[in-house]
Amino acid sequence: MDQKSLENMQKLPLELKISKSKQRIQEWYRENSGMVYIAFSGGKDSTVLLHLVRELYPDVPAVFSDTGLEYPEIRVFVKTFENV
Repeated sequence: MDQKSLENMQKLPLELKISKSKQRIQEWYRENSGMVYIAFSGGKDSTVLLHLVRELYPDVPAVFSDTGLEYPEIRVFVKTFENV
């Protein structure tokens, strides 16, 4: 994606960004016959992605890899989610 395309995507309204994201999630899910999972770090980006995916496919598992470097608060936060 070139710089101009990126800038145009960033200017889209939030609802359209969400809709486009969900469309891409559905494509990803179908292309992989539902054999998918989410890499979940507990950060804001992976939390939003997990939320969007589970709105569409509630049973998609998430994987959290505890490297030993995570803040204790992140470990506590991750445990508040099911199927991680």
